[in-house]
Amino acid sequence: MKVYKAMMKSMGKFNYPDNEGSNPFDLNDFSYELGIVSKEVIKEISEKAKYGDSHFLYDDAIPFLEGVKSLGLRTILVSNATPRARTIVMEYGLDRYLDYMIFSCDVGLIKPNPRIFSLAIEKGGFPAVHVGDIYEMDVLGAKRAFVKPILLDRFGLYSELKERKVNDLRDALREIEKEIYDVSDIVKTTATATYPQNTST
Repeated sequence: MKVYKAMMKSMGKFNYPDNEGSNPFDLNDFSYELGIVSKEVIKEISEKAKYGDSHFLYDDAIPFLEGVKSLGLRTILVSNATPRARTIVMEYGLDRYLDYMIFSCDVGLIKPNPRIFSLAIEKGGFPAVHVGDIYEMDVLGAKRAFVKPILLDRFGLYSELKERKVNDLRDALREIEKEIYDVSDIVKTTATATYPQNTST
């Protein structure tokens, strides 16, 4: 957990992708966040550090996407990823549930840069809700773009944070439904409050 959080905190400091189109990784900064000062240890980590190419789909992903579509919402994928990500999305058939896909490798921006969230707003509209599992990139980035974030914390990595959190995508869907109803109630309240004023003038 300590290593993961140090890595995410370090990577979350960048707003633009590396040459491959994904998150840059600064080993020295990562080591600093981890509390490592030994040059020998840093060199050893550098020689062993590699990004894996394995991937899988959580069993709540498809039901979540189906649920979002059933609510009549536009669904935009925003991902810090290399060009390979588009192929993976297609392999799992996720593209059929998405209205648009925004990959960092295509737009030259990465989360938490608020500009990449602004691109999603242009495609999907506003107000918007963003569901993501990395606080430093998803939550902070969404807030900077005035998008309401929902932190997907499957493994309790962010238990100390006072954020809007869910344990899985089923809970995320319920939070999105609440968001819709809250907006609907506000619209109804506003209409009720202004209607008498408009008719009395």
